[in-house]
Amino acid sequence: MGNPYDVLGIRPGATDEEIKKAYRALSRKYHPDANINNPNREQAEERFKEIQQAYNQIMQEKQQQSSFGGYGSSRYGSSYGRRTQEEPEMQAVVNFLANRCYQEALNVLNGMQEHNARWYYYCAIAHAGLGNNMTACEYAEQAVSLEPSNLEYRQLMQQLNFGGAWYSSMGQSYGRPYENFGRFCMSMVLMNMCCTCCCV
Repeated sequence: MGNPYDVLGIRPGATDEEIKKAYRALSRKYHPDANINNPNREQAEERFKEIQQAYNQIMQEKQQQSSFGGYGSSRYGSSYGRRTQEEPEMQAVVNFLANRCYQEALNVLNGMQEHNARWYYYCAIAHAGLGNNMTACEYAEQAVSLEPSNLEYRQLMQQLNFGGAWYSSMGQSYGRPYENFGRFCMSMVLMNMCCTCCCV
């Protein structure tokens, strides 16, 4: 499945009501009961399943954002998701980042003329989301150099510089909170085995 927002035909950052309205309309259109005599019945059924998956994914992400305060506050201590006075292009970037559409955010950023501290900051978050931690660090450092007193930018730079490994592991195990615990247990078992072998 591609971008769930594209599947439902809505923009990232759409309201709950807009999401539900699009979901209901598409579900009715492609529901198996509504396509019994349709010669393309199998395609309609596949589309129906895709719509269900897209809706579930969007609602789960929204629930996670409300539970953890959004991508910014949970991962980088940022409040960018609550900024309401951004320029239209920057607001689009904010929406893409909040919905983890990092490449789309970069596409908008790359088309902008003005490269201020906030621009570098958003680029850093987008690159971090894509796993480009070295590039993300460079952008974060540039944001800090332009606005050294901005605590938000400094926190991001520190977390990227000192927590790159943590971020990438979180990206891989997001939604699986026990995965790192399992690795910890395994490492403890291996250490215990080594100690036993050495002491015998």
